[in-house]
Amino acid sequence: MKSLARPLNWGGGILLPIAAIVILCIVFSLLAPSFFQFSTLIGVLRESSVLLVVAIGMTFVVLMGSIDLSVGATVTLSGLVAATIAQSGNWVLAILGGLAVGIVVGVVNGVLFAFVKVPSFLTTLGISLAVTGVGLWFVNGRPVQVFEPGFTWISQGKLFGELPMIAIWAIILWVVFSFIGQKTRFGRYTFAIGGAEAVSGLAGIPIRRMKLWVMVLSGGLAAAAGILLASRVGAATPGMGDRLTLDSIAAVVMGGTALTGGVGGVHRTILGVLVITVLTVGLNTLGVQPYLQQIVQGAVVVLAVALTLDRSKLLVIK
Repeated sequence: MKSLARPLNWGGGILLPIAAIVILCIVFSLLAPSFFQFSTLIGVLRESSVLLVVAIGMTFVVLMGSIDLSVGATVTLSGLVAATIAQSGNWVLAILGGLAVGIVVGVVNGVLFAFVKVPSFLTTLGISLAVTGVGLWFVNGRPVQVFEPGFTWISQGKLFGELPMIAIWAIILWVVFSFIGQKTRFGRYTFAIGGAEAVSGLAGIPIRRMKLWVMVLSGGLAAAAGILLASRVGAATPGMGDRLTLDSIAAVVMGGTALTGGVGGVHRTILGVLVITVLTVGLNTLGVQPYLQQIVQGAVVVLAVALTLDRSKLLVIK
């Protein structure tokens, strides 16, 4: 099976996102001297954490040549469930409940995609709408506030004085799943399916089972992101994860993972996340109005994806 896997490669395809990050930092430092300081670094770490966790799961799905449009809704529902349970004072049960939501969503996505053979785009789009409706029904469309110290410490706590706990959790997950993606059978199988699904099946790779587990992983990580977000804000609100779906896809592609599958990896995704986060933090520092931020961010995302895509690996653009 090792012959079907792609080796770890930090060199190709990462120079452009790194250059984009450096250029953005220089431009924002010149336009706003207050940008170039330690507090900005902490802000970038804090702001990028939730997106990174979602994007890790999305990376495995995209590596397989599929897509998961339900992650934003899963973030929201998991956060709402976790926050509601945390109101009772049991933060451990809140975490378990939130994760259970993501796993259930992932199982449903995986079964419909892998065994019923509904395309991942349609499966996850439909499940996204259903999960959004369940979330609104669950809280009657109202936000859920959390004051339980154990729950809020998960994201609001700090280590070594300044390092946010939310960033530590995200970095740990990134390191773990970077290793899994490159050094384990699970990761090699994911690459192989994305690179040549028919050949992978002939080689004995359990394709349907892998598709199920990748969707469960994506749902579980989206749930973890929802818990982190609710803990950080001290509340969960309907729609709080909506933007994360497209942002996570953009981060994955900007990091060098091809939408056609089989190229890239979690180790690269962090670069795409940093491009999006540095841009967001920089625009906030400049005091740019929200609607203008969306215009600038959309243009930069399209430009960054166009520049960072490795077209030599894409036989067909569709």
